Amino acid sequence: MYPELNHFKQMKKEYDADINRAQEKWQQLNKQKEWASAEYEELLNEYGARNTKVTMEHLTEAKNSYLRAMEKERAAMEHLDELKENRDDRLSEYIKTVYTSRDRELDAAKGSMEKKIDQLERLKAEYLMMVQQIQEIHAYRISVEKETNEAINSYHQSYEPKEILPLYPPLARLEIPLSDIQYVFQKGELPAHLNKYLQFNETRSTFSIKKP
Repeated sequence: MYPELNHFKQMKKEYDADINRAQEKWQQLNKQKEWASAEYEELLNEYGARNTKVTMEHLTEAKNSYLRAMEKERAAMEHLDELKENRDDRLSEYIKTVYTSRDRELDAAKGSMEKKIDQLERLKAEYLMMVQQIQEIHAYRISVEKETNEAINSYHQSYEPKEILPLYPPLARLEIPLSDIQYVFQKGELPAHLNKYLQFNETRSTFSIKKP
């Protein structure tokens, strides 16, 4: 795929990984804050009871622990929000580049496709010209047989005919059925019955048509 899209995906992947880690860290600190809050609240309730062993020192220590946990949780939340904001700002801005690059890739691919279609059209013309030549050759064979037959018969000799098969069956192999076109689109390769015309180029790692 084109570089700008790969870069966009990589940036998103890295931001998402950072955000997931920050999210897990915040969840952990949030639980610690809740535990500290519950402990502080429990000590407050015990402090008001008769014959309690909870002292003001215990309350102060629990309160300070809760405040520290709350501060850590708040800082983690701010960091998480900052990461999300940075991700959204940067990716939203970079999307403009992605769209521009996408249009470039689509236009280039369209141009290449249209060139290939033009090449196919030229090949179609060459194909039909060769069909015409085959037809002319076939017609010549028929005329040879016919005129030879007429000449020998005119000499009052029995003619030994030479069978000339119809032209269409061999030409039928040259037709491209829809199933072959669909196979190429779906599989990205030639049907098996056409592989005999291919040769693998080891230096370029590509396929080309074998020369007769």
